[in-house]
Amino acid sequence: MELFEENIKMMERSMSTKLKRMDEIEKETETLTETMLNKQLKIETRINDSYLEIINNFKTQSNNETKLYGEKMDSFFDSLSLKSQTLSEAEKERERKMVSMQRDSHEEHKRFNTSSDAIVKNFMVQSNKTLQELILQQQKDFNKMLAKRETVAFSAYGSSSQTLSSREKVIFDGTWTNVGNGYEPITGIFEAPHPGLYHLTAVVMSTDGKSLGLDLYHNGVRITRSYLSGDGYKTGTFDVVLNLQKGDKVHIESDTGYTIYSSSNKYITFSGYRIT
Repeated sequence: MELFEENIKMMERSMSTKLKRMDEIEKETETLTETMLNKQLKIETRINDSYLEIINNFKTQSNNETKLYGEKMDSFFDSLSLKSQTLSEAEKERERKMVSMQRDSHEEHKRFNTSSDAIVKNFMVQSNKTLQELILQQQKDFNKMLAKRETVAFSAYGSSSQTLSSREKVIFDGTWTNVGNGYEPITGIFEAPHPGLYHLTAVVMSTDGKSLGLDLYHNGVRITRSYLSGDGYKTGTFDVVLNLQKGDKVHIESDTGYTIYSSSNKYITFSGYRIT
């Protein structure tokens, strides 16, 4: 029984201790809750203050920017009005200049017509005389051009020796001059490209100690002859003036078998030109 009572007392003391601890925990909880509420209130207060400050700053900035924008718009409209006025004045000035230019153009056109009429009348007075002078000058120039176009001159040479059979032509195989293209180096024949009076010359040479007989022909008819004989190398010449028609032919040929001498020194030549 005593043991039971002792247990009961111990249980009561334990219960009392626990109740006391629970009271302490409850008080601590109330204190913590109060502290949390105070902190939350402070946080809400700071948030409200910050929000109000942001709102006030935004309103202030908005008012400033609105004012600045308004000032810029006023300045823009003032500038636009000034430019419109300047443009209007420029347009009026352009219209004045256009009127002035049209008036000046009309006056210039009248002066031009007057001057043109005077020039035409003067030209009509002088035209007959001027036209005749122009025709005469053109005729002279044309005759000079024709004379220049009909110039004929050639000078040919033989660059090597040639052994000739009877009636074989001497070939002067190179040319220094061939104005009018009358001379043909392949055949040794000169053919007159235009009618006229021609001066024709030739220089020929025999081989050492050999004789040489050559003839100058006009259209197949012998005109003159050159004959060389004796010791050493000998030189012969032809020199004639012939009245040739267009297409007439002149050449030099051998009457029998002879050798005509030449080398790269060009000892033999055949030349001619149209006098008139």
